[in-house]
Amino acid sequence: MAQGQRRPHLRPPGALLEVLDKDDRDCVTQSGLDKSVNTTRIRLANDRPQQILVRGAGLCLCGAQNCGFWIYRTKGGNYELLLKGVGATKVTAGRSWAHGYRDVVSQSHASAMETIIRTYRFDGSLYKLRSCFNRAYYDDDGKITKKPVNRPCAGNP
Repeated sequence: MAQGQRRPHLRPPGALLEVLDKDDRDCVTQSGLDKSVNTTRIRLANDRPQQILVRGAGLCLCGAQNCGFWIYRTKGGNYELLLKGVGATKVTAGRSWAHGYRDVVSQSHASAMETIIRTYRFDGSLYKLRSCFNRAYYDDDGKITKKPVNRPCAGNP
């Protein structure tokens, strides 16, 4: 890209409003969809157009530092929801593949000493939670540790 050129602004899909709960939808409608989310491209499939990562921004779709996220792909000029993720601070493409799509990995912070890492896998039509673990710098008795302790999340698939 030449100096001074900018990528065109990637607008969030209006279909996002349909998957939000009523309180979040009302808040986003008042503040405006463009101001409530950040939209970027994320490459999850090599032989298809890039997918769209929509992350909450601001008070409507974020709690503490964890923000909701959604991944869409375009299909026939329409947006198709692939993943509705739980609040996260970081969302990346994983290393493993299924049905032509890379896994999606999200990180959430429960506290300064605790991180929750979720991996989502594509099942051919949608992403579903594949695994979840809690990485904390304290043991089962609550004592601080130098190395992180990994535990499965409650209700881990």
